[in-house]
Amino acid sequence: SFRYPLSNEENGACKPQKDKENEQTTDLTGYISISEFLENGNIYTITKKYLESEGKENEKMNPTIRSKIIFGISATMKSLHKRKIIHRNLTDFNILLDDKLEPRIGSFSLARYIDEPFEMEMGTWMGTTISMAPEIFDDDSESYSFPVDVFAYSILLYRMFSNNISFADKKTYRSAKKYLARIRRGDRPVRPPNIPDHYWDLIQKCWKQNPEERPTFNEITDILKDDKYALEEFGMKTDLEQLHEYQRRIDIG
Repeated sequence: SFRYPLSNEENGACKPQKDKENEQTTDLTGYISISEFLENGNIYTITKKYLESEGKENEKMNPTIRSKIIFGISATMKSLHKRKIIHRNLTDFNILLDDKLEPRIGSFSLARYIDEPFEMEMGTWMGTTISMAPEIFDDDSESYSFPVDVFAYSILLYRMFSNNISFADKKTYRSAKKYLARIRRGDRPVRPPNIPDHYWDLIQKCWKQNPEERPTFNEITDILKDDKYALEEFGMKTDLEQLHEYQRRIDIG
């Protein structure tokens, strides 16, 4: 929900709210934006614990939940792109879990509606560095479009299987400038040891240097319907009945 600032007459009836614990006062007379609170948080934190524990931390993360997350993000992005919306900040930090432990895509502050492909101006993205496609800062290009979200999805998939992003020379870059330089010249992170072949193949397709060679989310969603993408890891298997029910429910065409 959303509320405009209060008028001068209304201000008198709206008392500032005091937080005794933090000794702060909140002014409620200005703009207010209200969104649903998802108490399970984002998938980054839960996935990190799950991978570090080799599946032992599985109360909120297991192969069934992970398979649903991977499919659900793709199906939701398919729906967004169908409506001409480009997200521009698709990361594991912005994927939240609802009370059913199913994914919700958040953080639409950088999202834009575009009428025609290749409309976005270059260098206008201020999102998460590791998810930025090379064409965003390509000096030979003038614009970018939906494939930047597909590139971001490839990095999100990578981080579903690895807590670190490293290149063949074993370097993990904390410098955004150095990381982007490698991505721009075509370098990509090395394969995580625990990732299945078919997922690695999908990631490589999604982070192609040429954006026109990347699959669309329509295509990715169809690819993920194959049961071979139902994860089996750490001695656990995906519940196919649950996954299929979720796929039918979330992929509304």
